[in-house]
Amino acid sequence: YYQPEAYVPQRDLFIEKDSAINEHIEQMRLSCTKSLLERRDVVIVATVSAIYGIGKPEDYHQMILTLRAGDKLGQRDVIAQLVRMQYQRNDMEFSRGTFRVRGDTIDVFPA
Repeated sequence: YYQPEAYVPQRDLFIEKDSAINEHIEQMRLSCTKSLLERRDVVIVATVSAIYGIGKPEDYHQMILTLRAGDKLGQRDVIAQLVRMQYQRNDMEFSRGTFRVRGDTIDVFPA
């Protein structure tokens, strides 16, 4: 949820911006963003607050980490990319948007 700042002149009222994150809404927002950037047959009907701050397509594409079976990747490189993608390392509580490292294995809980 995002409420941009606004001014209501009739009441001389200033409304400060406010935001709150709802995990389900954030998942739907990410899904819509992904569809917009990867497909040409997408129509999305949403409020302005739902698409506010969606960012540039180039920024979104830089936040994609593609892993394929047989790829040879350095563990430090993968961890660095996950951190750039705003994942948080958490070896205790494995939840959405986190990753953990156990030996040569990196577990990722997708955002």
